[in-house]
Amino acid sequence: MKTVILVRHGSTEAVDRQIIQGKADKPLNQNGLRQIAETAEYLKTVPARHLYYSPLKRCLQGAQAIAANINLDPFPLAGLKERDFGLLEGRPYEEGMDLMRYPAVRFIIRCYRDLLRSISAEPLADFNTRVMAAWQQILDENHNEISIVVSHSFVFNAILINYFGKNFPKGMRHYPIRPCSISEIEIDDNGQARLVRMDDVAHLSEYK
Repeated sequence: MKTVILVRHGSTEAVDRQIIQGKADKPLNQNGLRQIAETAEYLKTVPARHLYYSPLKRCLQGAQAIAANINLDPFPLAGLKERDFGLLEGRPYEEGMDLMRYPAVRFIIRCYRDLLRSISAEPLADFNTRVMAAWQQILDENHNEISIVVSHSFVFNAILINYFGKNFPKGMRHYPIRPCSISEIEIDDNGQARLVRMDDVAHLSEYK
């Protein structure tokens, strides 16, 4: 049985302000540094054999904090980088939400954002291909061991959708993955996946 623990990076200024950051290489803020310190403390007893991370700074900081507690050398995988959202980067997630109560306006805003994404963002198929190639490398190097992966919410959504489909919570268009949350997947010898937990934040002080 292979076990992979997925750790989203901690908060950044963009995360706290609900801004789309995508490929922007922003560091953790003070809140994020506290979150990853608590996460690293929580994971220090996990007998992991591998530690992978997205090369973006916010994930590097997370991997370094975890590595210091479990005595592993973190390994960067370019395939784990967040999706490039093009012209949507730097825009609020909830842009125009004060008008979203009107169905016609909601339709227009969503069409506009979908257009910006289609003409400027990394194609979704390309994004999924590179993420799953990195994921396959992680599995290939995991010999019935435990691996930890520090990456991004959209990356983890690609992995979760690959195994479990789009069974999102009602009213959502993605799996919710909060900063420094922990998700855990087990893969058996036949390649079948079991979701042990998702978006677990019980180790973070703001949820206690």
